[in-house]
Amino acid sequence: MSSPAFNVRRYGRDSSVDRHAFAQWVLPVRGELAFELEGRGARLDLLQGAFVAPLAGHAQAADDNDRFLIVDCPADMFDDDTLERLQRQPVLALPAQVRRMAQRVGTVPDECVEADVVALELPALLEAFSLAGSATRLQAVCARIEAAPGQAWPVERIANEVGVSTSRVHALFQRAFGLSPQGWLSGSRLRWARGRLVDSDAPIASIAQHAGSSEQSALTRALRREWGMTPADYRRRHRSAQ
Repeated sequence: MSSPAFNVRRYGRDSSVDRHAFAQWVLPVRGELAFELEGRGARLDLLQGAFVAPLAGHAQAADDNDRFLIVDCPADMFDDDTLERLQRQPVLALPAQVRRMAQRVGTVPDECVEADVVALELPALLEAFSLAGSATRLQAVCARIEAAPGQAWPVERIANEVGVSTSRVHALFQRAFGLSPQGWLSGSRLRWARGRLVDSDAPIASIAQHAGSSEQSALTRALRREWGMTPADYRRRHRSAQ
């Protein structure tokens, strides 16, 4: 491709593996996406997106009511260091300004976004994931939390992982994500629990415990608040969609 493009898409329940010569961001606008990138699985939602490097194999599955902003970019728009860093850590905690942009652009009725909108919005997206981006220094600790959300993650541990004080890590998370460290942790734990509800037969109480909840009722409250359904309802709905 010769120029960047924004497209608003919905995905079906199944897809084959795709590869393309350009780079791509996958930014959820509504709902969530079961995403596989070079054999690595992840769940994407309003707090977490993905970067697909050129020629990386990827596949996805979603419910019919979900919606995503897909940003295609020529590979030569990236310097080598940035491209290597995004290839190494392709599942990304989404900065607040990127989430706002996805909502602003991704709710338009047209599937292909006008070129003038792309020209206006793309520089901020590129900046957000550059070395100077407000969330860049937090991506590593967010990935570690995502890999083991049920572990104990007090603010002191998160601050130590980043190499700053607890007050500073609060400021960094608020600036980058519009959330406290514990707010981001809660989102990661709930995302993990949703995946286990769909992909395993584990008892709900066990899922809640391994997600860091003190009891099943805490998971029930969180899922009902964020998704409007109980864990049992969520499991039933998403399994019937498979």
